[in-house]
Amino acid sequence: MTGQDQDRTSNGTRSALILYGTETGTSQDMAEEVGRTLERLHFDTTVEGLDAVPYADLHAYNFTVFVVSTTGQGDFPGNARLFWTSLLRRKLTPATLLGVRYALVGVGDSSYPKFNFAARKLDKRLRQLGAAEMIPPCEADEQGDEGTEGAFLAWLAQLRERVLAMFPLGEGQVPIPEDVVLPGKWRLEVVTLDRERDGDGEEQTASPDRHVNRNGEGSPAPGSPLPTATTTTSGGRPADSSFPVVLDVNRRVTPLEHWQDVRFMSLRASCRIDYQPGDALAISPQNMPADVDGLIARMNWQHVADTAIRLVPRCSHSPGLPPTFLSANPIFARGDLTLRTLLTEYLDINAIPRRSFLGGIANYTPDSMHRDRLLEFTDPQYLDEFYDYATRPRRSILEILQEFDSVQIPWEEVTNVFPPMRPRQFSIASGGRLKVADDGATKFELLVAIVKYKTVIKRVREGVCTRYLAHLPVGTILHVSVKREGRFSKTPDPPGMSHILIGAGTGIAPLRALIHEKITHHQPGKTVLFFGCRNETSDYFFRHEWAAIRTEHPGALEVIPAFSRDQKSKVYVQDCLRQRSDIIGEYLMEMMATIIVCGSSGQMPKAVRQALVDALVEQAQKRDTHGDLIANTKDADVYLAKVEKENRYKQETWS
Repeated sequence: MTGQDQDRTSNGTRSALILYGTETGTSQDMAEEVGRTLERLHFDTTVEGLDAVPYADLHAYNFTVFVVSTTGQGDFPGNARLFWTSLLRRKLTPATLLGVRYALVGVGDSSYPKFNFAARKLDKRLRQLGAAEMIPPCEADEQGDEGTEGAFLAWLAQLRERVLAMFPLGEGQVPIPEDVVLPGKWRLEVVTLDRERDGDGEEQTASPDRHVNRNGEGSPAPGSPLPTATTTTSGGRPADSSFPVVLDVNRRVTPLEHWQDVRFMSLRASCRIDYQPGDALAISPQNMPADVDGLIARMNWQHVADTAIRLVPRCSHSPGLPPTFLSANPIFARGDLTLRTLLTEYLDINAIPRRSFLGGIANYTPDSMHRDRLLEFTDPQYLDEFYDYATRPRRSILEILQEFDSVQIPWEEVTNVFPPMRPRQFSIASGGRLKVADDGATKFELLVAIVKYKTVIKRVREGVCTRYLAHLPVGTILHVSVKREGRFSKTPDPPGMSHILIGAGTGIAPLRALIHEKITHHQPGKTVLFFGCRNETSDYFFRHEWAAIRTEHPGALEVIPAFSRDQKSKVYVQDCLRQRSDIIGEYLMEMMATIIVCGSSGQMPKAVRQALVDALVEQAQKRDTHGDLIANTKDADVYLAKVEKENRYKQETWS
């Protein structure tokens, strides 16, 4: 331990800062697990979104752990961009972060060309500014055999050992055992005499402190759906970035006999909202009343379900950090908060749980067999068992609570146990003239696949958000926000830019937006669309639009469909890419086109990239100008890597 560390711990405290950058919540969940691990080593821990903390504050802690996901085209998540921008200031020197120790987890998807790009950039910049790395970074991959958990848990064990070596426990101290319950940092309480009346006799609640962003910009307070067990503040999207929209159209566009219900939805905002191809609309869902009623009955919460409650912290905020969460979260602004409202709008009671949930509910059962089994699932050495029990069969929290029926969670602790409800993002399908209604209002068009399937244990599983959307009647008012992380171009494309668009299923949505944007603004570049679906008559989305565009704008758009189930041998988009290698060669080698791939993550993006490699090899041998440049697949890989570096290979996929 250095002299600086001794100064930091002279008052008997050991402190660690855990910062996360997230869009979907995965990185925040991991950050909180890091926080719990360090708490058991007797560290005072603070878990924050990156934008909530200025870089200068890193000096106040023994060390900092960063957990950062990559979004869009290699970008930082929305709650990490101010922090990242602050690290790029010219006035910073190689000594700015001298004395700061850090560890880093990158969370990404290796099917993307820029896998863990944000974390790699952060790692490089921290070292440039003088910070010292404690252990090699972890690169957690959603495509890994054990998802992000496998690499992360192995890394976390290494971090624990490294921390114990660098910061030995005091005499007589031992790590807090795993079976000892760590106190939650939030609790619910009934609103009674805590309500105050103003001079006119009107009831009011004390309003939390205003948010002050300390990374150099006066942005609005960040708004996360709900505090979780170890969160002291949140660094989520701005609370006032949302706006109301009216649902004008909610129409099924696949036949009733088709295996999947796909909806075309049109929403209208009265205010003018700017968005571009690749942007997404974030929608916060609600749980179904029947599910909420069932949970209330299962936990015997009927006596308090509709009583006014409020959420309060159990401990004070860390010194030097503003209590940003209190002003950030919309839950604190509600004067009508009840347990039923909390379970309906703020807690994801149908989520597929993380291991931490099973460990949390193990504290609330008198049944020793149930407790031991739940704790076993949280043990990293039994990760396969957890995967087989929860992840693979997609068991929901509600189902697990039915199976472990001895668990009785105190209602006061629900925010420390259940995960928060997070907004779901849907690629915007409208572009160009389709963005504006006849009355001048802003329109958002979506193509939404309603998630409903049978699991390996033969249970029907439905997506929380898509089930909610499927039941919404026309005229419903929703609060949404635009997410710009996946935007195809952060700067305008050069005039005449041509595009190779590759999409499957509802992955056509953002590509449709780009096609209409180009047509509306008379952009001269050519476009070829490779689109894959099951059947020509069932899910060949927007086929009539493509025909109309080709009639009205000859030569502007070529569509090459792949119908996988209309013949005995399946045909996918990657097959069409190889069959039409002449187009790939022309667009990439002669037109310097941009490639955009949209659809499900996993094998599709990898298969598409390999097909592009094969097409380039074939065409290079037929073209005198490229024969020496691309002689084999290795050369083609290098060529595509160059295209990626030039930001001409973009990908927007989702699981």
